[in-house]
Amino acid sequence: MTCPACESFKQQRTSGAYRFQCLECCTRLVLSAYPSKGQASAMLAAIERFPLSPGREQVLESVRLCLEKRRSAGPKSTTP
Repeated sequence: MTCPACESFKQQRTSGAYRFQCLECCTRLVLSAYPSKGQASAMLAAIERFPLSPGREQVLESVRLCLEKRRSAGPKSTTP
């Protein structure tokens, strides 16, 4: 089941809505700071302060998987 913030993101990529109990939202938030490790660390700290949020390791694993997918997809084509 998708959370309301994820639904909002699917409708408008720049919605800025995140729900810290949702792993997908937490992953998107940390990825938004990439490649700044300092900002990503601050995002993880904010996530950890919320009750029922996914654990740090779970979020980091999800981020790692997303980054691997990005790398394997290769560069985006700029030709129409």
